[in-house]
Order: sequence, then C-alpha cells, then structure tokens
Amino acid sequence: MTATESASATGAPPRTGLTFKQAVGNRRSIRFFRPYQPVEKAKVQKILEAARLQSQHGNAGLVRKAVVVYRDEADPDVFKGLVEALYNQPAAMQAPCHIYWTIDMSGWGALRDALLQLIDVGALTSSYGWSEQFIDDIVMKTPDFNVMAGERTFAEWLSAIEMGSAIGMALLAAVDEGLGTALLTGQRARMGELLGMPEGTTVAQIQLVGYPAESAEAGGQRPRPDFEDLYFEGRWGNPVHRDPKVVEELVAAGMIQPAAPLPHRKQEIRAMAAMFGLPE
Repeated sequence: MTATESASATGAPPRTGLTFKQAVGNRRSIRFFRPYQPVEKAKVQKILEAARLQSQHGNAGLVRKAVVVYRDEADPDVFKGLVEALYNQPAAMQAPCHIYWTIDMSGWGALRDALLQLIDVGALTSSYGWSEQFIDDIVMKTPDFNVMAGERTFAEWLSAIEMGSAIGMALLAAVDEGLGTALLTGQRARMGELLGMPEGTTVAQIQLVGYPAESAEAGGQRPRPDFEDLYFEGRWGNPVHRDPKVVEELVAAGMIQPAAPLPHRKQEIRAMAAMFGLPE
C-alpha cells in the first residue's frame, strides 16, 4: 500500500515532502473539504512563497498579488458575500481558506526598476547587451518588452500568463503540504468590492485550500487530450513522439497515475453528498 493509499484508508492527510513528479501526479481538484479542520498558516505561507518565486516577465513581481481569507476569521458578512459571488458552490463554504489571486496592472510600473535590479545582481548581463541605456531606449519603448507601451489587450494577456504560472506552482505547493486544493471562478467585480481592491486590479482565480474530506485520489487522474494532439516537433501538426519507456518511468515515479474513474468513485460521491446534505 502506498503512502497516499494508507492516508486515504486511515483518514489522515497524505504525507508531505513529495518529489516534484509525485506532486504533479497527486494534484486533483478537490471539491469536498473537511470544514472542521483549519489550515495551518505556515502551510499557506509556503504556498504563497512558492508562487512568489516563479518566473515573471521582466521580474515585475508586483503584477501578481493575492488576498488570503480564512473562513473562521473573516467578517461573516464579507465571507457570505464572497461565497455568493462564487455562486454558492458548496466547496467554497467548506474550504477553511480561500486565496484570491489577483492581477494588479499598476505593478507593471515597476518594470524599469526591476530590470535594473536584475542587472545589479548579474541576472541580466552586458554580454547580452543589457544596460540602463538599452532599457530606456529599447525595452521601455517596445511593446513586446514593456506591455504597458502597447495595446491593453496584450498587457492583459501577458498578465494572465504571469498569474497562471504563479497559480500553477501554488497548486503544487498545496499538494506537497498534504492539502486539498482547487480553483473556482465567480463574480470577480463583486469579489473585488468585498475585499477592498483598488481600481486596476482583477481577481484571476480563487484557490480553495483545506484538508480533503474525499480521498486524495478524488476518483483518479482526470481525462486529458492525447499527447500527440497537444505537442508538435519542428512544425505545427507534426506530433512529438511519445516514448512508451518514458511513460513507464513517469508511472513508476508517480506522475502518471490510474485514470478516473477509480473503483467505488460513485459510492464515494454519494457518501460525500450524504455527509454534506447535498443532492446525489
């Protein structure tokens, strides 16, 4: 029996300290949380730390921000409004912690200083042509480098990519800490009002964090498109060859796991529905 299987059988949270491949393989969208078990703030900090360290265009890290809301510490009216803005999805009420990942367009204003800092620390080098003059004469005036110099649609598009990279790591960090996690969407403008966000900020995604009430496997890995339909080599339409030996290696490492639905998944869903008073 694996550590994850043992945890599911005993009701204990899955072990932490996973390898990267295990964290990727174990990640599920958890939709049933233990509402009675709070999330340790140290674990939430680790999630935020992982997101903070991710690659970002021009090192402009002030673009992606977040508001952490703990259900049992929040103003009851504010939390009720947030759940309503999340369309009253049951998981939103169950999860003891919400992270409202937010794009702050004003963060691009620090791009020049961030690039100069990268030169100072040796991340951008003169051997590649980087200098203060290059930043002022080329980078800050070229939309492909400075998104605020171009059309707003491009700035929003790149900002979403930057936020996505941070959220992806936040999900894996939550799994690595033995937590359940999932992303929700909802009425973003309403959430911004409730959380006092300034103009120019937009809630991107809402990450629920808590201990899963359902099994950590949550019915198995979700369906995904075929590998060859996603990735091309040399030119569009020429599929990358998927080596079966690599697949076997990733299965052994825990990244590729049994596909949904696992046996007894329907029974588990019925049990969760009964536990939370939800329709089957």
